Amino acid sequence: MDLRIANVVHAGIETIAMDYRGDLLDVCAVERRLGLDPPVGRIAGEPNSFRHRVFSLGLAGLDEVAEGLGDGRPPAEALLNPKLCLFLPPTLADRAIVEFDVLADDRAPRLRWGVARGLQGHDTPLRIPADEPQPQLTVQVAAVLGEDLRNVTPDQAAPSIAGYTILCQWSFPSRERLSPGWGRNRVGQLGPWLVTRRDPFDPTQAAIAISVNGRPVLAAPGRRWRWSFPELVAFASDGCDLLAGDIVASGPLACASSDGGTALRDGFVVSARVEGLGVVSGMIVGCPERSWFLRERGGSVR
Repeated sequence: MDLRIANVVHAGIETIAMDYRGDLLDVCAVERRLGLDPPVGRIAGEPNSFRHRVFSLGLAGLDEVAEGLGDGRPPAEALLNPKLCLFLPPTLADRAIVEFDVLADDRAPRLRWGVARGLQGHDTPLRIPADEPQPQLTVQVAAVLGEDLRNVTPDQAAPSIAGYTILCQWSFPSRERLSPGWGRNRVGQLGPWLVTRRDPFDPTQAAIAISVNGRPVLAAPGRRWRWSFPELVAFASDGCDLLAGDIVASGPLACASSDGGTALRDGFVVSARVEGLGVVSGMIVGCPERSWFLRERGGSVR
């Protein structure tokens, strides 16, 4: 079965949570109630964190938790209030992002490398520079690796994918024009769920929608998909180490932009929905402009 798991901080403790019929459950509390032996308990001193449960233990025991719940109601002590949880990206902070362009007609996919340190989770502030006239949002599907790889085939790559999630990236064109790379993917979100699947995610069946304050601003159906995720992972592993927690992203599947004056304002909530993966939301927090060195030299970011 598919699992929808999240990396959250609740009461100051990082823990692994699970979506169950719309409820957010503390996996460790469910295991205690069901009398299950949590695999993490066999590692002395290790907390029941997302990092250890997903990447060190390879999702061990999570299927048993879902099966133990069955069709019954979840135990009350396991229920978490999402508003009291801090959603973290469902990966490791020091890992790489390998971002592809899956719609290109090239003989080989185009890719670029980045780092995941700047990524935030669901329901977090989106710090958009106050002087950016046209911030741009791209919505992508991302595969998160569950094991280390090098020089693998697509068949070998497929079982290494721990799950799929949503990657939202904000770019700031005015800065990008001044210095290529400066304004690209400056704000990002990953989440809210890591969705495990028996088969690779098929984006041709996944509709994407973007809304602002609950009002739809873009709806995109599934689009042509040239490369499978196992093929992208295998391509990226050619002569290079990929590590558990690395993110292999599709590249833009839907895009939206703003003039900075009417569509996006301080306090607005921007949400991106990908069918089968959930919704990632964040509130815009206009931050002070960082172009002080340009002002001192009489320049502008516009």
